[in-house]
Amino acid sequence: MKQLIRLTILLCTCAVFALTVAAGPESLPSSKEMKQVAPAPPTCDFSWTGFYIGANGGYGWGSADTHFDPLPDAATFFDLEPTSLEPDPDGFIGGGQLGYNFQWNWLILGVEADFQGSDMEGSGTSSPIINITGGPERPGSFLVAHERTQWFGTARARMGFAPFCRLMVYATGGLAYGNVDYSANANFDNGFTYPVSFSKTKAGWTVGGGLEYALSHHWSVRAEYLYYDLGDESRTGQELFNGVPTGSPTYFVHYNLETTANIVRGGLNFKF
Repeated sequence: MKQLIRLTILLCTCAVFALTVAAGPESLPSSKEMKQVAPAPPTCDFSWTGFYIGANGGYGWGSADTHFDPLPDAATFFDLEPTSLEPDPDGFIGGGQLGYNFQWNWLILGVEADFQGSDMEGSGTSSPIINITGGPERPGSFLVAHERTQWFGTARARMGFAPFCRLMVYATGGLAYGNVDYSANANFDNGFTYPVSFSKTKAGWTVGGGLEYALSHHWSVRAEYLYYDLGDESRTGQELFNGVPTGSPTYFVHYNLETTANIVRGGLNFKF
């Protein structure tokens, strides 16, 4: 029995030796073959996932078209042809933002809220007033409209992608709100005026997009464009004579005032 075991071991050893000799030694890759092996792509060492807070500053310009409509109708009023002015406001803006991003592979989803102080203001004037025949009223008569945005903010969703490590390209949209001062007047230079003046906090919508680049694991810079629309406001100015209501049940001027704006701003964010 012992001899049978020894014989079996000897035969197995010979078989392994024979296979090794037949296969020959493993050859090393040539230098040409080594050059053809592509290096593994570097992995990105940054993720957009997390909460962030930041500050921004920029410039805004908008449309505040104001429409003057005589009441009860143009023919009855006679002295005012329906007219529009464009007191388009513009000015500097500045404020802060906070939000959260979640990154999955190249896709980035997030939410953001911001609040801005605003210096956007504009006025428009037309003189003299034109009546429905196309003729001018008194040389000192005029129409005037004014609009000023004191502050505004947004609450938006963001969706972006990372074409390169640390760079995000995104689109954004959601709620916009703001506080706006409005005023308008039709002054006929004979004591008769039809003024309106009021302030209103309004809500609307916004849409835009931007680029953001991470300088480090915590700091990033961005450039962003937004368009917002806060809707229209309408008021009717009653007839005044030397600043005193006449009580006229016939003559009024109806005003319709628009509020839209374009925003371009840069920002700096800190990600926790």
